[in-house]
Amino acid sequence: MILIYDRNQNRWVSFRETAQYRQKRKIVRDAWIVVGIIMCTLPLAGIFVIALLSTFLSFSFLDESEYQFD
Repeated sequence: MILIYDRNQNRWVSFRETAQYRQKRKIVRDAWIVVGIIMCTLPLAGIFVIALLSTFLSFSFLDESEYQFD
C-alpha cells in the first residue's frame, strides 16, 4: 500500500483515498458500463475476449506502482 502525505490534513493517507485515484475508478466504472453494453451484442467468444482485455486494461490503469526511471 502506497502512502502519500496530505499537507491539508497533516497526515499520511492511502493512495486509494486520493481524489486522483477516485477519478480513475470512475473512469474504469464508466468504461465497464460501455463494455458491458457492447458485450450484449456479441457472441459468447467475443464476450470472453472483450472481458479479458478490459479486465487487463482496468488493472493496468488502476496500478498503484510508482515507477522511477533513472
